[in-house]
Amino acid sequence: MKKLFSTSAIYYTIGNAANSAALLILVPYLINTLSPAEYGMWTIFEVVIFLLTLLITSGVEVGLMREYWFQTDEQQRARLIGNALITVGVLGAVVATIGIGIINIGLDFGFSDSPFSLLILLGISWSDAIVTVILAVFRIREQAFVFSALSVGRMALFIILTIGLLEQHSGLIGALVGRLTATLICLGVGIILVRRQLAWSIDLTMIGRIVRYGLPLLPTNLATYVLFAADRYIMQVSLTLEDVAIYTFAYKIATVLDVLITRPFALDWASRRFKIATQPNPEQKYAQALLIYLWTAISFALLIIALTQLLYTLIAPPAYQAAIPIVPTILLAYIIYGLSYPLNIGIMLKDRTRDLPVIGWITALIYVGLCWWWIPAFGLDGAAWATVVAYMLWTGFIAIDSLHLYPVLYPWQQIGLIMSMGVIVYGGLWLSETWLSPIQPLVAGLRLTWVSALMIGCGWLVWHHRKEKFTSNRRLV
Repeated sequence: MKKLFSTSAIYYTIGNAANSAALLILVPYLINTLSPAEYGMWTIFEVVIFLLTLLITSGVEVGLMREYWFQTDEQQRARLIGNALITVGVLGAVVATIGIGIINIGLDFGFSDSPFSLLILLGISWSDAIVTVILAVFRIREQAFVFSALSVGRMALFIILTIGLLEQHSGLIGALVGRLTATLICLGVGIILVRRQLAWSIDLTMIGRIVRYGLPLLPTNLATYVLFAADRYIMQVSLTLEDVAIYTFAYKIATVLDVLITRPFALDWASRRFKIATQPNPEQKYAQALLIYLWTAISFALLIIALTQLLYTLIAPPAYQAAIPIVPTILLAYIIYGLSYPLNIGIMLKDRTRDLPVIGWITALIYVGLCWWWIPAFGLDGAAWATVVAYMLWTGFIAIDSLHLYPVLYPWQQIGLIMSMGVIVYGGLWLSETWLSPIQPLVAGLRLTWVSALMIGCGWLVWHHRKEKFTSNRRLV
């Protein structure tokens, strides 16, 4: 387990500073450079790129991870990588052709600077999808340094080019061109670095295996897209672009949890869960992974809450502060969604990816209904709580199905202790807001100390108990 989380740390501290991190780092600059309406449109561009990239990848990178470990010959593995890249390239060409056809008949979906913005969005999504497969190769082969260097390079280029073009008054088109250029450069470097590990030999049987495993993830990814973006689309209809911008900035604050904790874990976990299945006592390692993720996610979310008001004061214009109260709610949603990764063992090990679209679309349809009901009635709060409910359903269904397929005896007592301590710590933060001013650095420091002391103490109790139990089991053996 030490190997798992030391690698995850590398993935974030160096490697996971890629697209999402760059977008997060750019937020203070964008909200102070663009108008709320322009920033609202930028967030819509982000969502469209997310959707198109999901369509193009179609789970191919996950199918690659699944098949890679069944290939013992390096030449076969090279062919597997080459066929995965060919598959994504062809899928990207199909999506781009359909997109160009839509542009030619005059549909612009209300995007600013159409049709140029739509063409650039297609280019970004196609190149992003290919880069995703290349980065998956480095993740499978545990080449964390290469993954890190490539990801950081793309982030740095994206930030530099975007700011430079915006300073030249190129508007949103300039920002999109900056992102596309950075991704294309990253793609070229990635192909050079991976060239010794791939063979351009088409094998339809191999492609078929990759697609059969990964294809069910396409409708699943579409469902997760709905879970990710429906609130902002419905908000755009029910409220205003300014509301979308204010809500999205609150999301960006909460996204720090995803960038620092959840995504690094998921990046490493995607391939490592298969390797753990071949090792002794895999159930115990799966249980440990769940505990570590839960404690880390709750602790970090509480640290973000402790600093939220100070962060808003330092980097956000006053108009954005209306969404401060919903940041804890969005963080709760992220924690719940993140738990679906360590809890999806049965579905992924037993090749039941076909269950995921059913779970995803049931959850997505309920989510859309809640958004249409709650956003007009409760505004931003309605959107945030609809997300919490939807993520509870998503993770709950995945956990039930996975435990049915592959039972794991999770340490519910320790899980309950971590969650209870999280509630206690949050209660202290909530009370401190009524007595003190959280924007004062001294008060923010006291709030951080409160979170750190109690959560570290809780963590020590949990791991001490796990160590004693492990030692006792070894003695019995």
